[in-house]
Amino acid sequence: MKIKNTQITKYASQQKKDRRLGIILVIPVLFVIFAITGIPFVRAVYWSFTNKVVGSKPSFVGVANYIRIFHDKIYWKSFFNTLVYTCGCIAAKFLLGLLWAVLLNQDLKGKGFFRTALLIPWALPGMVAAMTWRWMYDGTYGIINSLLLHSGIISTPIAWLSDPKLTLLSTMIVNVWRGVPFFMFSILGVLQTLDKQMYEAAIIDGAGIFQQFFHITIPNIANVLMVTTLLSTIWTFNDFENVWLVTGGGPLYSSSTIATYTYDMAFIQNYLGRALSIAVSVIPILLILMFVFQKIQKKIDA
Repeated sequence: MKIKNTQITKYASQQKKDRRLGIILVIPVLFVIFAITGIPFVRAVYWSFTNKVVGSKPSFVGVANYIRIFHDKIYWKSFFNTLVYTCGCIAAKFLLGLLWAVLLNQDLKGKGFFRTALLIPWALPGMVAAMTWRWMYDGTYGIINSLLLHSGIISTPIAWLSDPKLTLLSTMIVNVWRGVPFFMFSILGVLQTLDKQMYEAAIIDGAGIFQQFFHITIPNIANVLMVTTLLSTIWTFNDFENVWLVTGGGPLYSSSTIATYTYDMAFIQNYLGRALSIAVSVIPILLILMFVFQKIQKKIDA
């Protein structure tokens, strides 16, 4: 018994030493991370409470910027557009990515070609993709209108980039096109690790395709679905490059999002303090979103 107690004591002591060593090794990394991201973030939050203008010194104004943006119609329009943009894109990417993953997990001819082809949108630089779609949407030279006209589906060109009712949808289509491969390959990766014996047993028990999908496939890939959806939601909510390059947030802020309106306020109107208050105002939403996903993740794991 004494020997066992001594071994347990030595083991506990070694664990404490390992923890201390781990903390010591992590501290320099934490300093670097704080210097790169922490200091600019703290400064941005402080400037959101000032009347900072590009090229001048800031002076503290309290919550005046936040009061102003909450009475700003364009802010609320951008906020609503952001929610529509995020929810619509995530729903489409989730469903299409899941569909393609399930199809490419089957024994189909040419699936290697489709896997490569479907990876291209994700691999393309954002600027290249956005500018290509901007050309395709063009009312005069765009290939989309040209195909629709020649096929007789429409009689006049569609104003994809100038009609306030269509501009947000136009940017969403580009985001979905680029984001589906991320969902598809994430889900496909976990589908290929599932034990085929589960499906064989389900077939013997008389389970149909849909029963297998909802009672075997979905529960076994739920964790990957949650993580993929969370990451894509954060990226989509903060998407600036796609919206700005395709429509610039216009016309008349019809496709403006929080990200593009922040840029517009900071670097076009030069109100950096107000721009930062716009950016900071949505941080609680992202924190709540991550908290909700973590709660759901714990229920899945349980």
